[in-house]
Amino acid sequence: MSSNKQRKARQKAEREQWEREQQRLAAARRRRTTLVGVGAAVAVALVVGGVVALAGRDDPGDTGEPQAEDTELIDAEASGEAQASAANESRAAGEVVAEDYTVEPGTPVDSGEKPARDDRPVACGADAPANARASRPRFPGGPAQVLEDGVDYVARIQTSCGPIVIDLLEDDAPVAVNSFVFLAEQGFYDGLEVYRDYGAISAVQAGSGTDAVGWDVGYTLPDELDLAQREGYPIGTVTTAGLGQPWTAGSEFWIAYGKEFDAGFATDPVHTTFGRVLKGMAVVDRMTAMERLGMGGEAFAQRLFMETVTIEER
Repeated sequence: MSSNKQRKARQKAEREQWEREQQRLAAARRRRTTLVGVGAAVAVALVVGGVVALAGRDDPGDTGEPQAEDTELIDAEASGEAQASAANESRAAGEVVAEDYTVEPGTPVDSGEKPARDDRPVACGADAPANARASRPRFPGGPAQVLEDGVDYVARIQTSCGPIVIDLLEDDAPVAVNSFVFLAEQGFYDGLEVYRDYGAISAVQAGSGTDAVGWDVGYTLPDELDLAQREGYPIGTVTTAGLGQPWTAGSEFWIAYGKEFDAGFATDPVHTTFGRVLKGMAVVDRMTAMERLGMGGEAFAQRLFMETVTIEER
């Protein structure tokens, strides 16, 4: 079979896989809706329980002193309510939603999670970075604010197969760009892999702290979709990589290398465009032409590292 036919067969298999994943996400959304209903019922039960507990204090044998368990429960409920209120305010303002608003933004917390051991060779004759298996921090208080007004930001990703230069679109997606710049300046991306080639939508994926789908950086980003709604996702677009739902994107990102990305989200742009490749699409093309693991597989047969990600100001 020619390489062109192999690629078309692979993309067909991946398209079918992508459609199955969309169905899975839809089912997950329905389950979340059910859980919200259950959560509301539990909340009602807690309120009723609280009323009963207060009524019980009228018992003549009641000393009037709160029990330790009651105090802990009240503190936990108050903390949960404060967190939920702060998250709702962040969503309303189109800001980052932090996992824990008591943590100062930009404060790293050790995740204790490392990329899995991997004996695949490194692509393009390169070596694996020394920190390839280091655990990456999480930032439960959200990223620090690092962007400065009037500054144009550019990211230079030195990969195993060459450099990719990205113009960061701070005017169109200031929250996503701030997150990316902050993480890059923290050295978060250095030594991580471009770990996935999702041929069904013609995009490569990177930015996971474990080099696998599902990494939680400790906060989620709003959807800044104005640019995607106006211009779609042309080849060379760099977007956040979430679950296709609001406030599910974090540190991971896509680089679109084919028209399928734009076509796949033409009627429902769900990923924030925060950059455009200025130089290096030939490097991405070299990646996507490499052998991968299994028909319809998404992993490269060789490892592709982001050796360093540096930010330039212009």
